[in-house]
Formats: sequence, structure tokens, C-alpha cells
Amino acid sequence: MTDVFAFLDRQINDLLRVDVGFSTLPAARRRPVSAETLEGYRTRHGLLTSFQDITERLFTASLKGEADPLIARLIVNEQPDQHGWARHRAVHEQAEQAGRRIRPTFFRTDEVVPGKISEIQCPGSLWCVCEQLDGLYRRFPDRFGGTPPSSLSPAQGFAQDLRAHLHALLGVEPVIHHLLDNASVQAGMRFFLQRTRAHGVKYYGYDKGVTPGDCNFIRAHDFPSLLNENFYRGRFASWMVKELEYDLPPSVVFDEKVPLVLPFWEKTRAQYPDAVRDIFPYTTLVTPDRFQLEDGSRVTLEEFFRLPRGERQYFLKYAGSDISRNWGSKAVYSAAALTRGMIDQLQAEILDGFARNQYWILQKGYSRKETVTYLERDGEAREVEATAKFSGFYGPSGLIAILNMHRPFYKVHGSERTIVSLS
Repeated sequence: MTDVFAFLDRQINDLLRVDVGFSTLPAARRRPVSAETLEGYRTRHGLLTSFQDITERLFTASLKGEADPLIARLIVNEQPDQHGWARHRAVHEQAEQAGRRIRPTFFRTDEVVPGKISEIQCPGSLWCVCEQLDGLYRRFPDRFGGTPPSSLSPAQGFAQDLRAHLHALLGVEPVIHHLLDNASVQAGMRFFLQRTRAHGVKYYGYDKGVTPGDCNFIRAHDFPSLLNENFYRGRFASWMVKELEYDLPPSVVFDEKVPLVLPFWEKTRAQYPDAVRDIFPYTTLVTPDRFQLEDGSRVTLEEFFRLPRGERQYFLKYAGSDISRNWGSKAVYSAAALTRGMIDQLQAEILDGFARNQYWILQKGYSRKETVTYLERDGEAREVEATAKFSGFYGPSGLIAILNMHRPFYKVHGSERTIVSLS
């Protein structure tokens, strides 16, 4: 099996002329899903875009004074004044008047079990892992249980979906400026970028003759990067007149976790259909006074932490826009696993931070442990019981890929001991 890792390493190293190799562990087999599960992933795309559209409308109405101002206050949270309420009101009002939709173009879900989405990330990392595994399965179909069901690789699917989207919206071929400064997997994103170039997508900085002014699709991994790049003013003006499209839109609303409370919050719950609400775990805002748990009980944070561990099956997550804390599973804690010392520290941080618009959420914990067989670099297949996480990767027209991740820890992300497979 050492030839498997040799292939995976060469796949990225040879293309980028680097020495990073494959950074995770492949499961021993591709993981097919049932027709019902696959249809669930496909159906959730429409529910997710409904969630995004309803959330954006509520935010806009709140900014304009047509809905409870607390909605906008929660979403704007820690933004500095120059990027805060006034700027967001202007952006959302102008977009509304110009008929511009503020919604992510490509995004990834994190699902604790298929159908319960704990987070949505635009564009999200790990597109590269999907592409790497797709290449592995096509190279060694007999060893990994066959080739992927789609004739398109994830990079092909991305290129095809983006091309169709920009043709319909702008009447142009895609030319991308990908702002990689805050990408959590730098080499991986460059690998995916290069693989999409092989399918006709052009990039500033990679294709001869492409200038910043030629770019019509702007990708960034966080909201501040969009505002701080050299060409923001001109690009925003071009976006308003439908000469350019953003991946992550130029608003903080889809770059943080606070909006996940809105389908459940008493002030906004009625705006979301049950079908939309049902795709998320119960999520509530942690406040200095009492907040509501899934069973309807209302508790203070101190009372919540006094509950038996079995009744604290929630994840405590920083939910604001500080990019040093809201990515890569940072500031995410299992409330049931916290020690007394950690509880005291977090309680003080959360309650003190609330007065400074630093918000936290509690999200109902779902966890699935599975026995998974994976490959080690020494060529051996090993078995481990690990926590599972599932991700759907989506473009404008729907599902592109499904990635499964397993790790023997309650937080599952793309660290070097994470076990990965495609469905």
C-alpha cells in the first residue's frame, strides 16, 4: 500500500513543485451512500439556499429599521466602525436596489450526522482533499471499491458549475482572482486551483495576460480579506452593475456562526419553514440572563454548567466575526467534556465578552462513532473507532462532492491524523 501514498504525494508535489505530500489518511475503501442519503444531500441544497436568502432578508430589514435592530446587532457584532452597521446597511440596500443577491456561490457543510448541519463555510477548505481522493479512486479502483459515481472530478464539477453560473449571470467565461491569504490549507487550495485550470478556468497570477481588471469571480476565505485587497472599491462597483461575481459575498452575514440561531430564536423563528429548521441542530444564543435549551427550559450559563454531564450534550462555540477564533475548530468546546477550571475560564470570557458584542452559541450535540479501516504510511491497514463528520460540497446548481471524515476525538477537521473518504 505504500504505492498509494506515493501516488497521493506525487499528485500534489509534482503539480505544485513542492514537498508537502498528502496531509491526511485515506480510508481503506470509498464509502458509497444509499440512494436515499444521496437524495438528502441533493435536496438540502435548496433548503440551504432558502436559509441563506431568508437570513439575508432579515438582516437587511433589521439594518433598515424594518425589523428588530437586535438581529443586525448580533450579526455585525465585533466589526470595526468602518466595516460595521453603516457600511452593511449601505451594501445591503444598494444590493437590494440593484437586484444583486447576497448569497455564497460555493460552500461546504459540516454535518455531525447526514442531515444535521452544524456549520456552513464559504468556500470552505478541503475541496483539495475531494479532488485528491477522486484521483486516487480512479487510479486504483479495484483497491478502493470502484471509481466515484460521477464522471466529473470535483475540479471538473466546480469548473462546469462556475462556467454555467457566470454565463447565465454575466455572459462571460470565468476569470478568477483567488485571495489565498487566509486559506487554512494553502498548498491544498493551490492544488485545487491548478486542477480547475486544467478544465478551462483562468486565474490572475497563473495565466499569461490575465490582469486584475479581467477578473470576474473573486474568491476569499474570510470577509475582511475582501475589504482589504487592493482592488475592492472597483470590484464592488462592478459587482453592483453585474460585471463581476463574488464567491463569499461582501457582507459578514455568511462568515460567522451567529445566523445559525435565527431559525430557533423567538424573534425570528416564524420566518423559517420547519423544513429549513430541521436541517440544523437546535442552536441558541448564550446571554448573560436566561437562555432557552432544546427542551424549553430556561437557564443561566452558571445553571447550565451545573447540569449533569449527560444533560450538557451541547457544543459551545464562539459565533462572532473575529477570524482568529472562528475557523479551524478554534473556540469550539464540548460542554459535557469541560473541566471545572475550563468552565470557570469560559464562563468569565463569555459573559464579559457579551458586553463587547462577542457572542457565543450553544448547539445541540450529535455524535456518531464508527469503526473505520484506514491506511498508514507504512503500508498497513488499521482499524479504529472514531467520531464521524460529513461534508457536502455545493455550487450554484447543487451538490458536487461528499467527503467523510473520521477522527478519534470529538472535534473532527482536516488534521494530519484525520481519516478521509469520498462517497
